[in-house]
Amino acid sequence: MTSTSHTVRLIWDSGHIDTIDVPVGKTILEAAILAGCVVPFECRWGSCAKCTGHLLTGDVVHTSPPRVLRKEHLIANYVLLCVAEPISDCSIEVGDHFKDSLSTVSRDSITSTTSPPLSPAFGWKSQRENP
Repeated sequence: MTSTSHTVRLIWDSGHIDTIDVPVGKTILEAAILAGCVVPFECRWGSCAKCTGHLLTGDVVHTSPPRVLRKEHLIANYVLLCVAEPISDCSIEVGDHFKDSLSTVSRDSITSTTSPPLSPAFGWKSQRENP
């Protein structure tokens, strides 16, 4: 039996947690807005990084190219809520500061010689399942 939605926990710096149900075929951002969550965003198509989050548990896929994220960001489990769909229940740290932290991840990866395994969020999903 296929799930019709996944539970996503959006964890804020303040300690507040928004728990939302994300229907299959909807992005996390779309579901958050419908649930009344105030999530930072601008472009809605993966190029501004305003809705960057850090995936703690679970799996997501990017349904279109996460243009602003580099390989090292994806390896570090950063996701863009505007183009990310959960493929399992998940927990994601969110807040305005994640956009700014992307440059630190890029800088740190230049000095690293080993790479951790890729997250399922790596790349994007034209991997979306065809009905």
